[in-house]
Amino acid sequence: MHTVEMAALSPADLGEDGGARRPRRAPLTTRQTALLVAGGGALGSVLRFVLELALPSTITPTLVEIPWATWLANAVGCLGVGLVSGLIEVHPRAPRWLEPFVVIGLCGAFTAVSTVVLQVGAMIGADFPLVGLEYGMATVVVALGAVVLGIAAGRLLGKRVSA
Repeated sequence: MHTVEMAALSPADLGEDGGARRPRRAPLTTRQTALLVAGGGALGSVLRFVLELALPSTITPTLVEIPWATWLANAVGCLGVGLVSGLIEVHPRAPRWLEPFVVIGLCGAFTAVSTVVLQVGAMIGADFPLVGLEYGMATVVVALGAVVLGIAAGRLLGKRVSA
């Protein structure tokens, strides 16, 4: 059977070996994964707290606080998620601990969608719905852009490291 997906790929797209299966390394155990996520999460939450202390909210002329630390944390964290994910995607020998420790644990704890929701809700509740919606939309656009940029950079880096 020949599918559309198969027609879209050439042997060159599948790698040097034409897509032959490489021997897989043993996956991490559940305990190892949980410890890596917990360690990354602990580090990510501490880094997030330090960022909040270093970059306090800015009060605008309308007395609405703009939480730049949250915005920056989400942008940097999403860039990290994309970078590591792109690297793992193209680098067959990437360490197995990278995804649970860095992507899920560290970046997951460092970024904070729930905080953005609370902050936007507070802005709307304070009768500044446009400021809240602008902040929320800017966060989403920057976060998604950072992930895409990170994936592209990670793939490029992974190809250079693999070569």
